[in-house]
Amino acid sequence: MKTGNLFKILLLIIFATTFVACESEEKDGDWEAMKWETNVSNINKNKIEVPNEGGVYVIKCTNYKSFWINALSENGESLPIDNEDEKIEREWYSIKINDGNTMTVSILSNSSDDNRTLKIGIQAENAFDSFLFEQNKN
Repeated sequence: MKTGNLFKILLLIIFATTFVACESEEKDGDWEAMKWETNVSNINKNKIEVPNEGGVYVIKCTNYKSFWINALSENGESLPIDNEDEKIEREWYSIKINDGNTMTVSILSNSSDDNRTLKIGIQAENAFDSFLFEQNKN
């Protein structure tokens, strides 16, 4: 009789610890949103209006030690990138990742007759964010 009760108690303990051990306060993929410091005064929900003469924008992530560019589109067209790229240079802009958590975006003046957009997708761990740069035509 004692062996039967002991077996039931052990089974109950194993059953209880299984459910306690599997519970978690955080859900998988529940990463803190990326937080930013920037020299940009005219930023609105990660949208930046670039003046016709261009500009240099420094954007620093304050709550992740490093991030990478995971997506890039120019005038609505997705461009191929390597997630390990720390520097991207194109005809009218360049992007550089410094110290792992700071991005410098340089945009040249727009002498064309077309508006230009640049969207940069950012990833740190499993947290995602993006910045949209819009520059009007000449």
